[in-house]
Amino acid sequence: MSEREFIYRVSFKEPPVPDEPSRTDWFFTSLAAIYDQFSKEEIGCQVSRLWNLKITPGNPYNGRRCTITKEPVQRKKRRK
Repeated sequence: MSEREFIYRVSFKEPPVPDEPSRTDWFFTSLAAIYDQFSKEEIGCQVSRLWNLKITPGNPYNGRRCTITKEPVQRKKRRK
């Protein structure tokens, strides 16, 4: 598995987007990409804090507003 075969899952405790009241899970390829969609107030911390926490599959961020986990992406093997 290469270094980039993972995603960050952001699970909000309350829906952050009023137009989508049933959506609480969002997926991103990097921690910085989360902040293109949401503000630090919506997440509950700055991106530098998430980088310092070193989020791994066994070490999620659990905040008051959301939980951020790093999850592997499952891919189908290519046949040659």
